[in-house]
Amino acid sequence: MRMVGLISVVPKKVVEFTAAYPHFPKADVDRIINNIGVKQHREAEPGTTTSDLCIPGASALLEKIGWARDSVDGLLFITQTPDYYLPGTSHRIQHELGLSDRCLCLDVNLGCSGFTHGVILARSLIASGAVKRLILCCGDVTTGTFRPGTADARSHGDLGNAMMFGDAASVAAFDGEGEHYKGAVWGSDGSGMSLISVPGGGFRDFCHPGLFEAKPDEGGQPRRAIDLRINGAAIFNFTIRRVPPLIDEVLARSGWARDDVDSFVFHQANKFILEFLRKRVKLPPEKVPLSIEEFGNTSSASVPLTLTSRIPELMARGGKVMILGFGSGLSWSGVALEPKDVTILPLLEL
Repeated sequence: MRMVGLISVVPKKVVEFTAAYPHFPKADVDRIINNIGVKQHREAEPGTTTSDLCIPGASALLEKIGWARDSVDGLLFITQTPDYYLPGTSHRIQHELGLSDRCLCLDVNLGCSGFTHGVILARSLIASGAVKRLILCCGDVTTGTFRPGTADARSHGDLGNAMMFGDAASVAAFDGEGEHYKGAVWGSDGSGMSLISVPGGGFRDFCHPGLFEAKPDEGGQPRRAIDLRINGAAIFNFTIRRVPPLIDEVLARSGWARDDVDSFVFHQANKFILEFLRKRVKLPPEKVPLSIEEFGNTSSASVPLTLTSRIPELMARGGKVMILGFGSGLSWSGVALEPKDVTILPLLEL
């Protein structure tokens, strides 16, 4: 499988962490920023969905790489913020792009490891012969839904999520005319599914007025049932337990030595975790590009956003890249890629 092109899409609105200062003690805000490392991120306007970012991104990418719309026979949309309960949002994307009615459209509910899982799925579909040309759309728009915007946060329980996460999407194009895919490893542990969760609003706790009532959570902070909850300490422990062995397993699967890899691109969880990981596995800073300071944690878009904004030259000229996703689910996956001549489009701001 070959990666043909890649584009990242973000809202135009840039929000600095200082937007929280009017509502919280400066020391509290600064302490959170020192931990998560997010100096600014992008926030979408009300009513904007993830597909609203993906559609123009995919259109620009298809035009740039010269693919006819009716030649695309696979579309994967990976997100935790779909447009609707049903139908699947991939069908809206297929329609708006004018793709063939022979296009296989699939929605996948996944966040932090969404892009890496998506690359694995894309490779499987192409290698099986089910599709020949596939676009992978990933991302999340969470502002104003299960977390407030930075300037709108009013409780300490929401402040960290408001500042840490950003809105973004990405679109990648793949075909079978080459082999950039060198190996992959993945895993899941559903016993930790509650560690990153939005407990209300799904079919187990369907829409009712109580979902919007703020009640004290385990820490005494007011939270709605539809607000994002993250057990930071448990997620840190999960990451440190799972990701170092994941790197070794991907190296073994690909036949690479650690020093062979030009860049290790991690899901941009938060800067403290990323720096701890880098030191734990003894990687030099220049081999671990970071985009979190500029864009925040953008869920499944964070890996491709780092690829396009931090190492586009490497993706174009050729090199060895390991991409690593980990988080909600709990889930984790790593893919060894040896891309070359990948068309990287400039960041699209909408």
